[in-house]
Amino acid sequence: MAQMAQLAECFQKTLSPQREIIQQAEAQLKVAAQAPGFSVSVLSVVATEALDAAVRQAAAVSFKNHIKFHWAPSETAAYSGAQPMPQAEKDQVKTMLPGLMLSTPPLLQAQLSEALSIICGHDFPRQWPTLLSELVERLRTSDLQAINGVLATANSIFKRYRNQYGSDAMVHELEASQNVFATTLLETFVKLVQLLPTTGDVMQLRLLLSAIRFASRIFFSLNAPGLTPLMEGQLDRWMAEFHTLLAYENPALDELDTEKESIADGVKSAVCLNINLFMEMNEEEFAKFLQTFVTDVWGLLMKVSLKPGQDNLVMSAIKFLTTVCRSVHYQLFNNAGALQQICEKVIVPNLTLREEDEEVFEMNPLEYIRRDAEGSDSDTRRRAAADLVKSLTERFPQEVTQLFTGYVKSLLDQYAANPSANWKAKDSAIYLVLALTVQGKTGAQGATATNQLVSISDFFTLQVLPELQSKPSSGQPILKADAIKFVTTFRSLLPKETCIALFPALIAYLGCEYNVVHSYAALAIERLLMLKEKGVPRFVPGDLQSQLQPLLEALFAGFKLPESSENEYLMKAVMRVIGFVGSAIEPVAPSCLQALAQMLVEVCKNPKNPGFNHYLFESVAALIKHVTAANPATIATFEQMLFPAFNLVLQQDVQEFHPYVFQVFAQLIELHSKPLPAVYMQIFPPLLSPVFWERSGNIPALVRLIQAYLCKAGDEIVMGGHLMALLGVFQKLIASKAHDHEGFNILNAIIDNLPMAAYETPLPTVFQLLFERLQKSRTQKFVRGLLMFLAYFIVKQGPQLVSASMDKVQPGIFLMLMQQVWVPSMSTIDGSDEEKVVLVASTKCLCEYPALQQAPELWSQLKDATIKRVEGKTDNVAGFDEEGLDLDEMQGYSAAYAKLANASKAERPVLAEIADPKQYLESSLARVMAGAQH
Repeated sequence: MAQMAQLAECFQKTLSPQREIIQQAEAQLKVAAQAPGFSVSVLSVVATEALDAAVRQAAAVSFKNHIKFHWAPSETAAYSGAQPMPQAEKDQVKTMLPGLMLSTPPLLQAQLSEALSIICGHDFPRQWPTLLSELVERLRTSDLQAINGVLATANSIFKRYRNQYGSDAMVHELEASQNVFATTLLETFVKLVQLLPTTGDVMQLRLLLSAIRFASRIFFSLNAPGLTPLMEGQLDRWMAEFHTLLAYENPALDELDTEKESIADGVKSAVCLNINLFMEMNEEEFAKFLQTFVTDVWGLLMKVSLKPGQDNLVMSAIKFLTTVCRSVHYQLFNNAGALQQICEKVIVPNLTLREEDEEVFEMNPLEYIRRDAEGSDSDTRRRAAADLVKSLTERFPQEVTQLFTGYVKSLLDQYAANPSANWKAKDSAIYLVLALTVQGKTGAQGATATNQLVSISDFFTLQVLPELQSKPSSGQPILKADAIKFVTTFRSLLPKETCIALFPALIAYLGCEYNVVHSYAALAIERLLMLKEKGVPRFVPGDLQSQLQPLLEALFAGFKLPESSENEYLMKAVMRVIGFVGSAIEPVAPSCLQALAQMLVEVCKNPKNPGFNHYLFESVAALIKHVTAANPATIATFEQMLFPAFNLVLQQDVQEFHPYVFQVFAQLIELHSKPLPAVYMQIFPPLLSPVFWERSGNIPALVRLIQAYLCKAGDEIVMGGHLMALLGVFQKLIASKAHDHEGFNILNAIIDNLPMAAYETPLPTVFQLLFERLQKSRTQKFVRGLLMFLAYFIVKQGPQLVSASMDKVQPGIFLMLMQQVWVPSMSTIDGSDEEKVVLVASTKCLCEYPALQQAPELWSQLKDATIKRVEGKTDNVAGFDEEGLDLDEMQGYSAAYAKLANASKAERPVLAEIADPKQYLESSLARVMAGAQH
């Protein structure tokens, strides 16, 4: 009880407005989380109704995060110090959690639901076989609150079946779950739907419909991987209830807040998702229900309003019609009356801009761009309506184009009659043309295939170009944004001369006060500059020479516009312009660098926009890359301008920026000739501090930086006595499945840049660590890393010296590894550089290592494997299979480390002195054979 009270106090402090108090509380919680029983105590805080709701919510979030990192720690989490939860504590959690799911308020239930999903992902069903049976028992009640809680819990469990490939093991598990739960679920669902007409109390109705919605989502989860015989046998009853629900109306359930979805609409949206699933995956079994549900959904779309709260329902309903249109049943729409009704009643109303959309344009520009910009995958009414247009156009190109072209003309006539009053008509017309015309597109090129029945050039000339040529301050800003988006979409199809002529207008729009407009202008410029034709850049700096100076000035001025101080579209365009101009950027580089350095200092105070931050560092790296290529003496200028900001990042522990700073440091070091300036050697010792290496996102960047140091200041590292600390880092990395490859990168850099005498003493310990890892936790990735390390070492020092070093650990181990690891693993090598190193190392072993030559069977095995590899007769194994590696965690780890493309290490040829490894093998073997004959 005392521990629970202390935890409650800590959670209360995390809600404090004072940063210091929050940090103290977080530190206390971090310590408490190491103690056994922490998760149970936190759950007790969540369960205590007498506590403030915010405290319980903070505890629920903490519990979810603790489960995420401690229930079954991934390699990366374990590397950072996460300890697995004791089994006894897990059992207590499993006992408490389902009951709490039934009794807690919705906000708490949402956090507990996520925690339950995580646990089920690891333990269900094998290590928690009784869970479903317990839930089935709890469903045998008339208590709506309890039923709703059970179904919410079951929904959390079964979510895992959505978007999963139906493997044999998964299908077996799914069928076992259905056998326990599906029949009771159906009985409960039918009972709940039957209660609708007789339930008068609005609060009870909301609870009833919440339970019905959870049951509908469970139905989706149980059928997402495929239809089983059990569920097929129940289909008639499910579909009958779905039909009832789509027709259900009760104005008392409408929400006063137009932004909020009503529970009735939430149920109907869930039903639409279910019937769409069956239309997509089980068309044959669903065919007998199709006409009924097309009628239901059509009727639904005739009744809905333009309220944002109904967006999900409208999108899921339109998606169902789109799926029907793409199926063999598309003939349902094959008459002029049906197509006209769809256009008038469904497409045009849902393409029309609403007042709420205008508000988002002005008040929340980032959200507007997220929904609207090219490449966005955000679901909106407009996107759903546009997808339906595309599907109808594919099925009935002539009829639909003719019909919709008429609507476009009508909308444009409305605009022409009164542009200031009817500007939304032109907005709808532009969106409809985009939907009608674009039939294929890519992120790099924009639209690549179009409806040949629509003239893009005519529409551009008559409707889009006038918007772009008018002053940015005149007219409707949304139409300006539409026009710029049109150019961005059709950039690869508009003539090159037309695009070049548009740059002055786009540069002018960079100064537009509306965030969406100047962001779209930056986006258009960035996409145009990266455009390629047959692999060759469409534009060269000479095409835009007169525009480059005003372009850069306008981009940097854009950051001073309202709410654009951290505009990632502007910053990405800056990065693209620097890369596009290349070394010609040098005359304006000082002003660019000064502006970027000032921004960097500013964002250090409160990093909040990851996209902007990334492109900011990319722009810095691009400047360094291109300016120093033209004038190496400018390195000092970069250091003078950037080091104050970088010191700020490290001193204030701005963790988000550490990987970026380490990469730019490495870039600068690699540009220096030996010896390095003293300031870099002052930075080196702190880089080996464990605090940096505990953060997984730092590791690739730190290793890259260590490699740069070893290349440019290897002697200083040895003379400064830092090698043992560096090998300590290697030891930590090599023990981790997630980071062992980075340990090998450090090891390879050591043997590549230091003399043998520098690391000869600790080398047996290094081999001992590698052999222990090979024996205790062998993975294919580790074996590949070991093989490449040995190959590099042999190429550098020769097989006899490598063998002698290894024999200090265990005599004869080199030949043992050759037989058990090297020869069997040669087929896993992937990549021409790796292959070259392994082939040359194998050749050296065959021809320069007498001990191997005295083992004729092993010598022949290695020779055969090498010849097969050099002749390309082995099966290449691309990638590797990581047994026991948490791929989700690795994805998160990758996201934490964002590689700077402009700071990439310059590639240098591998073993340049050996042009052809095949010829090297043949000539070396020939010499050995000739020597053997004498």
